[in-house]
Amino acid sequence: MTSETKNWAVVAAAMEAQGATNSQMYRRAKAMAEGKADPMPTSYPAAPHSISVA
Repeated sequence: MTSETKNWAVVAAAMEAQGATNSQMYRRAKAMAEGKADPMPTSYPAAPHSISVA
Protein backbone atom coordinates (compact mmCIF):
# COMPACT_ATOMS: atom_id res chain seq x y z
CA MET A 1 0.00 0.00 0.00
CA THR A 2 1.45 3.32 -1.05
CA SER A 3 1.44 6.36 1.20
CA GLU A 4 -1.06 7.99 -1.16
CA THR A 5 -3.41 5.02 -0.78
CA LYS A 6 -2.97 5.15 3.01
CA ASN A 7 -3.79 8.87 2.99
CA TRP A 8 -7.01 8.22 1.05
CA ALA A 9 -7.90 5.49 3.57
CA VAL A 10 -7.50 8.03 6.40
CA VAL A 11 -9.75 10.49 4.57
CA ALA A 12 -12.40 7.82 3.93
CA ALA A 13 -12.32 6.63 7.55
CA ALA A 14 -12.64 10.20 8.87
CA MET A 15 -15.60 10.85 6.60
CA GLU A 16 -17.23 7.58 7.69
CA ALA A 17 -16.75 8.53 11.35
CA GLN A 18 -18.59 11.80 10.68
CA GLY A 19 -21.35 10.10 8.70
CA ALA A 20 -20.32 12.06 5.62
CA THR A 21 -20.63 9.23 3.13
CA ASN A 22 -23.07 10.78 0.67
CA SER A 23 -20.68 12.81 -1.45
CA GLN A 24 -18.47 12.53 -4.47
CA MET A 25 -15.43 13.20 -2.30
CA TYR A 26 -16.24 10.23 -0.06
CA ARG A 27 -16.77 7.99 -3.08
CA ARG A 28 -13.42 9.18 -4.42
CA ALA A 29 -11.63 8.61 -1.12
CA LYS A 30 -13.12 5.14 -0.75
CA ALA A 31 -12.23 4.10 -4.30
CA MET A 32 -8.69 5.43 -4.05
CA ALA A 33 -8.21 3.75 -0.65
CA GLU A 34 -9.23 0.44 -2.23
CA GLY A 35 -6.77 0.91 -5.08
CA LYS A 36 -9.49 1.43 -7.66
CA ALA A 37 -9.47 3.97 -10.47
CA ASP A 38 -10.14 7.58 -9.57
CA PRO A 39 -13.90 8.15 -10.11
CA MET A 40 -13.23 11.91 -10.38
CA PRO A 41 -10.27 12.10 -12.76
CA THR A 42 -8.90 15.47 -13.66
CA SER A 43 -10.00 17.01 -16.93
CA TYR A 44 -6.41 18.04 -17.57
CA PRO A 45 -4.86 15.16 -19.58
CA ALA A 46 -1.27 15.96 -18.67
CA ALA A 47 -1.87 15.71 -14.93
CA PRO A 48 0.88 13.96 -12.99
CA HIS A 49 0.41 10.29 -12.12
CA SER A 50 0.63 11.10 -8.40
CA ILE A 51 -2.93 12.45 -8.34
CA SER A 52 -4.36 9.14 -9.45
CA VAL A 53 -3.77 5.59 -8.24
CA ALA A 54 -4.71 4.15 -11.63
